[in-house]
Amino acid sequence: MADIDPHAAHGSHHGTYHLHNGHYYYTPRTVSISIGVAPRPTQVQFGSFSHVDDLASCLEELTNEFLLDLHYNYSHNHGFMETYAEGYHLLEVAKYIHDAEHANDQAAIRSQLDGMDALFHHLQDDVCGWSRRHHRQVGQLGILSKMDMIESILYHLMNDVGVQQAPESAHGIAPPPGGAGPAPLTTAPPPTR
Repeated sequence: MADIDPHAAHGSHHGTYHLHNGHYYYTPRTVSISIGVAPRPTQVQFGSFSHVDDLASCLEELTNEFLLDLHYNYSHNHGFMETYAEGYHLLEVAKYIHDAEHANDQAAIRSQLDGMDALFHHLQDDVCGWSRRHHRQVGQLGILSKMDMIESILYHLMNDVGVQQAPESAHGIAPPPGGAGPAPLTTAPPPTR
C-alpha cells in the first residue's frame, strides 16, 4: 500500500498518511519550518474519526480523476460501462461520506464504507490488463498509480471510522443505477446504461 501525500496531487489537504507494521499514521504539515523540528507522525486509532474530512475529500478528488481518466482514455475496453458505473458508485460514496462527516453522522459513514474495499478490489480486477488510448491527460498519475493511492486512502479512511476490511475474496457489490447526461470536464460524468 502506498504512502499518501494528498498535497502531491491536490494542495488542500492537511498532512500525509502512511501504514507501518500494520498501524496507520498521520503526519501533519507545518507552515513554519523555522523552528527546526520536523513534525512527528501520530498513530491514528481504529474508529477515532480524527481525519475523516481530509481523507474523504482526498478519496473524492482522486476517484474523480480516476473516472475522468477512464472516461477519456479507456472507454474502448471490454466491460468499460460496468466498471465505470462501479467506480462512479465509489465516487458517490466518497461524496456522501464527506457530507455525512460535516453532519457528524458517524453511523451513516460506517454503513457506507462497509464493503467498499471489496468493490474497489473488483475494480482493480476489472482494469487489470486494460489498454490506454491517450486522448487527454488527467492529473499527474496513470490509472494504476491512481488506484494505489485510492486503495491507500480507502484503507486509512476505513481505519479512521472503525470499519474492518473485507476478506480479499469478497467481490460482487452491485453499483446503483446510473443516470445519463453531460457534465463539466472537471467532474467525472455519470455512467450510462
